[in-house]
Amino acid sequence: MTAGMPVLAALCCLVRWRQLMPRERTAWQWLVLAMLFWAGGQVMETWIAKSSSASNLSVDASDFLYISAAFPLLLAVSSTKETESIRAVFLLDSAQVLLALVLTWVRLFQMDLPAEQASTEMLWIYAAECSLLAIAAVLRLACCSTHEERQRIRMLCGVLWLYLPVELGMDYATKQWNLRGGTMLDLLWSVPFSFAGWQALQMPLDGGGSAVGKPLSRARLMAESLCPLLFTAGIFALAASVTRQHAALALTAIFLLLLIQGLHSGLVQMNFLAGQRKLLAREKELQTVNAALQQLSMLDPLTGIPNRRRFTGALEDAWKRAIRMRESVAILMIDVDFFKGVNDLHGHTYGDECLVSIARALGHAGRSNDLLSRHGGEEFVVLLPETNAAGARIVGERIQQAVGAMAIRNDASPFDRRLTVSIGIGACNPHLGMNPADLVDLADQALYEAKRRGRNRICTRALDDAPVPQDASRSGLS
Repeated sequence: MTAGMPVLAALCCLVRWRQLMPRERTAWQWLVLAMLFWAGGQVMETWIAKSSSASNLSVDASDFLYISAAFPLLLAVSSTKETESIRAVFLLDSAQVLLALVLTWVRLFQMDLPAEQASTEMLWIYAAECSLLAIAAVLRLACCSTHEERQRIRMLCGVLWLYLPVELGMDYATKQWNLRGGTMLDLLWSVPFSFAGWQALQMPLDGGGSAVGKPLSRARLMAESLCPLLFTAGIFALAASVTRQHAALALTAIFLLLLIQGLHSGLVQMNFLAGQRKLLAREKELQTVNAALQQLSMLDPLTGIPNRRRFTGALEDAWKRAIRMRESVAILMIDVDFFKGVNDLHGHTYGDECLVSIARALGHAGRSNDLLSRHGGEEFVVLLPETNAAGARIVGERIQQAVGAMAIRNDASPFDRRLTVSIGIGACNPHLGMNPADLVDLADQALYEAKRRGRNRICTRALDDAPVPQDASRSGLS
């Protein structure tokens, strides 16, 4: 049962492994390998070592598997989101595991130590190993990136902190009290693995790999960067322990560790830079899309000319400039005469075509620095910076001529059944204390006056400007 429970727990972890996203699987693979190592050590201790003690304190082949189980487990604790999904990092970690196995074999079976000293050192190795893993798991909780990762580290914390008192207690009881195997206390070895299997099956799955949501503090970033070094530090300590009798091997191992760690850091950095490039490319795409959307939000969907929102912003800019430069500013409020009759007699499709044609004509009649916009319905507005009432009238007359030249049919119009426009001009010299809305009101009042006088004409309202020209008649347009 003691050997079968970690195997069963490993199978439970494999069940969860199959249900996870690829980037979350690597740590579970190391966890499964650690459990299988430990189960193999238990089988070897029972059938080969034939120890009758509750905890085998003599150095034999089972110790190789027990100690070897710590290295995959340490990788499961120290792996981060940035390293778990990189295939090359997985291969480098595998190379470190192989190096650790070689050093473990040399440490256990190639060191010339008396049996009593070897047994004592094994006790210290087990105690240091279990304590390091338990503390490392707690520290690792501080830098979890996803909910799945946090659940896994919490489970590992539970397993390790359950295993630590069992391992140390059994070793102490065997050495001090000569505790024998074959009692109910042997079931304590199964408790941590039972907990691991149960947790692997009952923890909720986070299929999307959602982030934990903790702020990225410097301490968290530092802890996340140092986590992969835990495994390297463990192998370095193992290499240092064989230096006295196997100096060449120890130096070779340390050199390989430095090489692997350098490659590991380089791969993580390359992965980070690749992610940054993708992030910058997506940010640029978003900026382009946002600029296009911003542009679309300023245009009238039917005519393709600026809308009221764009006109409001442009008027505020022109107003501020006029105050600063002491210039005049004017606007033309243009309304299509009898447009309701166009829709009633000719249909809304024909009415839309008329509006598009009028917008095109207004654009050609205006000046390059003027802003034409659709104010709503059949109403258009032209913003004329640096223009007084007289200049605005000239532009208004050109607009009336351009619309008349198109000879658009309107059976509801009394002006030779042709489409015409009424224009209201508002002009002023802005100064502090005035508001752009005042200029819009002037133009609106002038347009209302033009429509009241019979339409198809230009009327002007001006403040602090040159004398207002007389209202234009229907000269040649009726």
